[in-house]
Amino acid sequence: MKIYTLGTSHGACEPSRGCSGTLIDIDGDFYLFDCGGNIEGKMTDLGLPIENIKGIFISHMHEDHAGGLSAIAKRFCVYICKKSANIFLPEECGISAFRGWFSALHLPNEHLLNFKLVTEGEIYSDEKVRIKAIPTKHIAGGKFPSFAYEIVSCGKRIIYTGDLSSDFCDYPQAILSEPFDLVISELTHFDVERSFAVLKLSKTGWCIFTHIYPGKDELLRGVADGLDFKVDIAKDGDCFTL
Repeated sequence: MKIYTLGTSHGACEPSRGCSGTLIDIDGDFYLFDCGGNIEGKMTDLGLPIENIKGIFISHMHEDHAGGLSAIAKRFCVYICKKSANIFLPEECGISAFRGWFSALHLPNEHLLNFKLVTEGEIYSDEKVRIKAIPTKHIAGGKFPSFAYEIVSCGKRIIYTGDLSSDFCDYPQAILSEPFDLVISELTHFDVERSFAVLKLSKTGWCIFTHIYPGKDELLRGVADGLDFKVDIAKDGDCFTL
């Protein structure tokens, strides 16, 4: 299993950092978590075939997490044309908005765009992976839907936190009570000083930080020795093997 951090910036691009996108490669099948920025271009640069995407899982309806969907949709509708794009969105208004946008772009073969609404619990499974959605409170304290994702495959357990609330009250409780092989956590809304104690309780062997706000990576490096698990701070284009 390989994890590609395609976009690791916060809500806007920074030099050498684009907006959010993390791809998990399981024996050549791709599962994309968030799709902000130039994810299509990043995958092309890395030689990752877009047609291998089995599902796109959006954590919440902010532009830096969903703004790259149209380019991926165009690939499926114009260039691939032989398989569906499974797009999981957390709000019905997002589904209707993207349907309207793709129609406005005059994309052919719109029937290849298979939209599904994310709800709490298991939302996807195939012969290689099971994916469960865990509600968070990122947008207006939970007024609008946002989700973390639990990924189980190859005997491994991963949590992708998505964006969380500023006090980390919605840090997925499963990480504090059950063993995980990897946590992929955001480092924008995470208050390093205030929320470090919660992070320290994580039952994981490894944490990769992405969605990085300038300066917070340095703060985290300064205290990372106090954690009982391996820590990596991702860059765009990094590839990690689990």
